[in-house]
Amino acid sequence: MDPLRDNLGSAAAYSIVGIAVLVLGFAALDLVTPGRLRNLIWLDHNRNAVMLATAQVIGLSIVMVAGVRDSVTLELWRGVLYTAAYTVLAIAVMMWSFVLIDWLTPGKLGTLLLDDDEHPAGWICGAVFVGVGAVIGAALSF
Repeated sequence: MDPLRDNLGSAAAYSIVGIAVLVLGFAALDLVTPGRLRNLIWLDHNRNAVMLATAQVIGLSIVMVAGVRDSVTLELWRGVLYTAAYTVLAIAVMMWSFVLIDWLTPGKLGTLLLDDDEHPAGWICGAVFVGVGAVIGAALSF
């Protein structure tokens, strides 16, 4: 057994799945927000869209780190699957929270957030995304 080779293989497997899950998260966020999120961020430089996507990446990263840490005793494929499953759960809860916040607050949340002016609702949604990641990440320890 070569620990370096095994660790590199594990890191590569978790990284590939992690990137795929982050792309899935971005696609899900694009579905619940009006307009093309990619264009809003890279072409329009919309700060609200950037902040929301950044908060999602942070929240999902918390879940992935907790998943990797908590699955070290499992076979690699089980650990990767375990981590991916919890991260997909986090994406679903984040998107549900976005829709719920939109439903509970005045105005159309997606339109407010993706307006050219910075809107404080973006910070609330971003904090919720990070909070969801923290809660799900903490739940992995049990």
